[in-house]
Amino acid sequence: MHQTFSLHTLHRGKYMLCFFALLFAAGGISSLVPAPEIVKIITVLFFIPIILYCAVKFSQSPSQWILEEDKLTLSFKNKSITYLYADIDHIRSLTRSGGNLYVIYFKKKSPRRYWRNKLFQKDDDHQLLHEALLESPVEFYKF
Repeated sequence: MHQTFSLHTLHRGKYMLCFFALLFAAGGISSLVPAPEIVKIITVLFFIPIILYCAVKFSQSPSQWILEEDKLTLSFKNKSITYLYADIDHIRSLTRSGGNLYVIYFKKKSPRRYWRNKLFQKDDDHQLLHEALLESPVEFYKF
């Protein structure tokens, strides 16, 4: 049993930093423009989709989820992490507006979180991964 799934994950810290930095920059620039406040607010609101797009593109971190007989391996561009099924208590997939949050709970360590992004992306192997996790020896919950 060796299955590989591609997910559009992102680095949540980079995403939040980029989103808020660009949002504050847009607000700061609009405050320098000599226009009524309502025009400034509406202008910043129109820039939010562009800011969101830039933040998502900057923080992309595509991953490969490899399910094997006794372990789960997550491969990113610059690193690979392996978790043994014996160490994993359960995995949860929590639906969010922009994608999913995968939380891997361990028996003796604190949980690890991975954000799947579906904004501005093509389809990935998210549904196939869910089906494979349901058949794996690890408990899997979808919320």
